[in-house]
Amino acid sequence: MTLQDARYERNPEFIFRKIVDETVLVPIHQDVADMDCIYTLNEVGASVWARLEKPATLAELRSGLLEEYDADPEMLAADLGSFLAEMAAIDAVREV
Repeated sequence: MTLQDARYERNPEFIFRKIVDETVLVPIHQDVADMDCIYTLNEVGASVWARLEKPATLAELRSGLLEEYDADPEMLAADLGSFLAEMAAIDAVREV
């Protein structure tokens, strides 16, 4: 399976909340007092997270983001890959 074919999904052990003007991810099995385990998402990151309500491929995510944002397709693809890698590193997103 290539990266283009891989499907990604949210880890259900992360809670996603919008608090005032910030969107945060919090793992539910961590010590909430540990501020290092609370992750703030920007607008695009929050959009990707919302799109992962159902498993999606990299191509599906990229296509949806290009419809929503006026962005250079190559830069968006690179940023999306980096974001997914960062989310996978903290186990917030995983391949299915």
